[in-house]
Amino acid sequence: MENQGSVGYVGEEIQPVPSEPAARAGWNTKMEYILAQVGLCVGFGNIWRFPYLCHQNGGGSFLLLYVLLLLTVGIPLFFLELATGQAIRQGSIGAWKFFSPRLAGIGYSSCVVCFFAALYYNLLPVPSALEHCPVEGNVTVPECKKSSPTSYFWYRKALDITDSIDETGTFNPYIVGSLLAAWTLVCLGMFKGIKTSVKVTLL
Repeated sequence: MENQGSVGYVGEEIQPVPSEPAARAGWNTKMEYILAQVGLCVGFGNIWRFPYLCHQNGGGSFLLLYVLLLLTVGIPLFFLELATGQAIRQGSIGAWKFFSPRLAGIGYSSCVVCFFAALYYNLLPVPSALEHCPVEGNVTVPECKKSSPTSYFWYRKALDITDSIDETGTFNPYIVGSLLAAWTLVCLGMFKGIKTSVKVTLL
């Protein structure tokens, strides 16, 4: 009786068939996958910033061109990447490499954009700090009165920028601590891969 796990002929040395690599973890249900995609795509940036940017860049004409490019380029490429990634169980880079090694740059650039967006996306300012200028003693800070509470909070509290490029500024422990805490939570939510990340996304 032949060995089912080997290949060879009579008088030849039997060579074992290499086993396939273990399959990557998958989603438990389709709903988990859909909700994870929605959680990744929809955020404060879409709801908060997009109407402002649309208004600043032409209003209706910008929106018309945006919707046209979204329907003809954005959504088809998005679904192409998702469908390919699901079929071959690879990420963005592997999905584009599947079509052609020359297209791997699209996957790498997508990862770079996501990385830079994630660096600042985990930090949200306190709404009360954006509504009123701070008061030192009994006097409102003059710089805040000349600009706005939002600009003052962003440039003086969050970024703590200096007056010139020659000045290096000081270490901002509040921002570093906030980012460290946010990234610690992100890493804890993803350290076991899809088993933990899906639970965090659905929250």
